[in-house]
Amino acid sequence: MTDMRKRRLSRPGLLTLAILAALGLRLAGANPAVSQTSVLSAYKVGGDDWLDPTSGGWKRIPSIEVPLSAQAGIYPSGGGSLATVEVRAAQRDGELYVWVGWDDPTKDVRSDAVERFADAIAIEFPAKASSSVPSVCMGQADSGVNIWQWRADGQNDLAPGYVLHDERSRPTVDFYSEEDRFYPAREVGNPYAKGGDNPVQNLVAHSFGSIGPADQQPVSGRGAWDGGWSVVFSRPFGSPAKGQPAFQDGQVIDVAFAVWNGSEGDRNGKKSVSSFVRLSIGDEQLPQGMSPLGWAILALGVAAALRLSRHA
Repeated sequence: MTDMRKRRLSRPGLLTLAILAALGLRLAGANPAVSQTSVLSAYKVGGDDWLDPTSGGWKRIPSIEVPLSAQAGIYPSGGGSLATVEVRAAQRDGELYVWVGWDDPTKDVRSDAVERFADAIAIEFPAKASSSVPSVCMGQADSGVNIWQWRADGQNDLAPGYVLHDERSRPTVDFYSEEDRFYPAREVGNPYAKGGDNPVQNLVAHSFGSIGPADQQPVSGRGAWDGGWSVVFSRPFGSPAKGQPAFQDGQVIDVAFAVWNGSEGDRNGKKSVSSFVRLSIGDEQLPQGMSPLGWAILALGVAAALRLSRHA
């Protein structure tokens, strides 16, 4: 019994360890409760290439888990193959970044057959921040929404040799004209048919069936797959036009998510959707982690506390 008591930490030793643990979390900028909140915080950051979804900087940003469910508001209802998405947010030099990740063992990056559908993700904002949010299903007549949609079949590097933007048919012909009248989607002004390497569409809607491309397309995005998807969206703070929210420091705005799982036949209204969650665009700097000196101080403190407990 005497030996067991000697092995136990004394009260002063326990108190010292608790203080050192709190100091360590403070020095590391860690907050164990952050990921449990339903508010998504956009931290001020610098340095990394934040449009790269695999950038190491994203791992340092606290995330929240947003639950998803099948879409049952309009036909075709369904979806629901994905239970949650992980979400992070950041801001840098007047640009908002939103990172979204989810597990998906199937990499669906083509939609070149009637039975083949691509993976996709969309995030939805109210047309303007307000105390009353619009319907999450495409908004309503007096309260629209702004939707950013990324599609895997629109990102050139995900499926080499296949580009959704190139709408040419496969039959052998003598000559392909580059005039827009030979490309119906281009002719009617579909921004997604204009080509380029931006797989994101900036959309607006005011009710069921009203969704369409915004006049301006300032939203950028990139996706990466490694047993699951990680996708980053970005847009400058200023509102590009009516029906699209402006962002600013200190703002709290709602945001919702929708995911299409191509291998499950998700397309159009068949998808996994979330309710609105709160996005806080604060002025809090992202903690940079504990410095080597901080780790050294913490290690010395722990050693001293253990030594103190043995002699108590």
